[in-house]
Amino acid sequence: MYCQGRLAALSVVLCLLSACGASHSGWNSFPVAIYADQSLASAPNFESDFQDALNFWEQKAGKQLFSYQGVYTGSTPYVGSPSSPSSVTNNVVFLQNPWPFASDIVGQTMVTTSNAGIQGAMIMINPNTDFCPGDCTGQPTMTSQRKVLAHELGHFIGLQHVTDPTNLMYPTSLPGGSLANVTIDEATFQSLITAAVNN
Repeated sequence: MYCQGRLAALSVVLCLLSACGASHSGWNSFPVAIYADQSLASAPNFESDFQDALNFWEQKAGKQLFSYQGVYTGSTPYVGSPSSPSSVTNNVVFLQNPWPFASDIVGQTMVTTSNAGIQGAMIMINPNTDFCPGDCTGQPTMTSQRKVLAHELGHFIGLQHVTDPTNLMYPTSLPGGSLANVTIDEATFQSLITAAVNN
């Protein structure tokens, strides 16, 4: 079974997000290996924004959640179509081209699950999105690459959307790329993290 979370850009760089309909448990253990495709890994500022997004979640957890493996060189990281994969074969953040979703959706996370929890997750990024790096200072009409990555990593971990507008997992995100003042649902996050057995 798979579920999804997506990020959609709207006017004034407000972002609408939708998540998996059914709740599920998280990963069985941490850290989880994750890769980035070459087109993202070589993009300006991707590496620093991705590391900031990874660090955001690891600081909240107080431990390592991800094992960033660098550039993914394998084949397509899913079986089936990108909009409806039957399984995810590798945990990869990648530019999906052509983009199979609405043009205003900038990120889409697909998670494959079983009764044991998350088995695999992939984060697709819309290659047509005009991203700003870092804190997006002086760029109020652009979409924050850092916040998109952090939000999608939240779905990767197993988080759903919330109703609190200050929360990173809220369906609408305000402009700017700083993660300093965003909140998360600590209780749900900690339940996903403590349920896993660390290696």
